[in-house]
Amino acid sequence: MSLRLRLALIFAASSLGTLLVASGFLYWSFQRETNLRNRRLLEARIQEVASILAHLPSDGNALEEEIAGEIPSALEPQVWLRVLEGRGPSQGLVVQTPGMAKRLPAASFSGQEKIRREKRYYLLREQASGNHLIQGGLDITEDERLIASYQRRLAYTLLLGATASALLGWWAARKGLRPLGAIAESTLGITPQRLSERLDPGTVPQELRDLVLALNAMLDRLDRAFDRLSRFSADLAHELRTPVTNLMGEAEVTLSKDRPAEDYRQVLESNMEEYQRLSRLISRMLFLARAEDPHTTLALVPIEASRLAGDVLAYFEAAAEEQGVSLRSEASGTFSGDAELLRQALANLISNALEATPPGGEIKVAIQSRDETTELSVIDTGRGIASEDMPHILDRFYRTQKSLDQGHPGTGLGLAIVQSIASLHGGQVTISSEEGKGTLVSMRIPL
Repeated sequence: MSLRLRLALIFAASSLGTLLVASGFLYWSFQRETNLRNRRLLEARIQEVASILAHLPSDGNALEEEIAGEIPSALEPQVWLRVLEGRGPSQGLVVQTPGMAKRLPAASFSGQEKIRREKRYYLLREQASGNHLIQGGLDITEDERLIASYQRRLAYTLLLGATASALLGWWAARKGLRPLGAIAESTLGITPQRLSERLDPGTVPQELRDLVLALNAMLDRLDRAFDRLSRFSADLAHELRTPVTNLMGEAEVTLSKDRPAEDYRQVLESNMEEYQRLSRLISRMLFLARAEDPHTTLALVPIEASRLAGDVLAYFEAAAEEQGVSLRSEASGTFSGDAELLRQALANLISNALEATPPGGEIKVAIQSRDETTELSVIDTGRGIASEDMPHILDRFYRTQKSLDQGHPGTGLGLAIVQSIASLHGGQVTISSEEGKGTLVSMRIPL
């Protein structure tokens, strides 16, 4: 069922319900007032007869004039009156309106308030007055017909009202949903080549403004994600192209003519280096893909800071000693986190620091908890990061010009992995560096 039809039906149902309640109340009020007026009229006439019987019991002429002299009027309802004397089988007729015996015999008054005889309706009342019994009947045929006619008109009004409400609801829904159609039409025009376009919230009603703003926010996220994906694809293609090109070039040169076994061995050893580079690249890309999965869960455990720093530094101790770089730890306290991921993050930071620190330099690992956060830092006394590289240093595959010039075998994914690990823990990475004076990389995560 379309939204337009659903709104039209809801509008028609609500209007019909309102009309039903209003019409029912009007019908009940009209019927009640009509019946009350007729009842009062009949009771008043019976009361007049009872008054005559009470004050003038021997005045038969007054009673005859009041009852038998009743003259039907076209402007007033016809009232039929009868006075009976005595009780039981010996009850006798005193006087009655002419023709009443045929229209309303005494047996008709058997506790009924309203009867129908010969296609006419009568309201009945009985009242005892001393030794007499007064019976009164009021012809309410015209009132009943009027009530029936009013009921039919109300039914027609309800039917027409419901139909008109449905049509009006359809028209209102169509007109009200027109801005949604315009939004849909504008959205259809946004393609991957035109992700920078946005919907104008000023052209839609207030109720749809939040929807337009939400769509624009979604387009912003898609634009950023698409841009990252495009840059990532280009960077990945570039990173894969270099080792693949090297492998193909070496293979072509080697196969161009017969060579001694030692040459083939050297080619295979060179290829192994490229294979290892590809393996590292693929492993890191798989890690980043898993880290960005919103369903990734962390194995949070209590971590002793000094032990974590000591384990990581022990792994790099031999490489640092060979390079002439001293390692130092300032770690204390216990915090919660994924030990394997945090160990990998620190390893990436120390590896980068070793590449940038000359012999005689120092690398320090500091871990401390304060203000409901734990800060894991790696400080080196290396060459630092140039100011023009700082805005891009956390981008994937980004490598500084100095790293490229010096031929470091990195992939440019180390800091991106550190940032992903920090994000998984709900934290962030900050970097401060001055060229020639070292670098401080801090990863802050909540306790």
